[in-house]
Amino acid sequence: MRRREFVSTLAGAAAWPLVARAQQSTGVRNGNTFQKANRDYAKIAHPNEAARSDYISRLVRMREQDVRLKNIEWQAIDAEIKRHPAPSDSDSTIFSSLLVGEWESPRHDYLYRADGTWTLLPIETDVTHGTWRIEGNQFFLSFATEPPQTSQYTIILISKRDFVMADQTSVFYETRLK
Repeated sequence: MRRREFVSTLAGAAAWPLVARAQQSTGVRNGNTFQKANRDYAKIAHPNEAARSDYISRLVRMREQDVRLKNIEWQAIDAEIKRHPAPSDSDSTIFSSLLVGEWESPRHDYLYRADGTWTLLPIETDVTHGTWRIEGNQFFLSFATEPPQTSQYTIILISKRDFVMADQTSVFYETRLK
């Protein structure tokens, strides 16, 4: 091994503990932020819908950061988010109007139309599509297949920026496209 390669290898090895320490402190800082948000929300005796929505929005931002940093704290955030669904008596009309538009998820982009149809983006021939509807805090997504396949999700949050829903096992996140 040449001297230059040896020095480079040695410098890289010496940097690893610093990188690990930085990642660890970031994880602890994010975990502390999550715990603080959780404690602050728990202090509210009877949270109204605005407080619940704000709390979920804060958790969504924390989760985005944890996923970017590859911090496993996002799993605890998902579990907490699932504990706070939108009220079952939510106004379906308001939720439906908020959903209309273009959204992106980690896997696909979607267009939800006001007529209750949806399609994957970009719109092309033979693209996956179907229908959608909201009843209270339940979101129903049907695929235009034979026979039609319908999935049901519990809405956690629909805002101008975020659409968060959950099924029995997972939480799903979509962000509005501009």
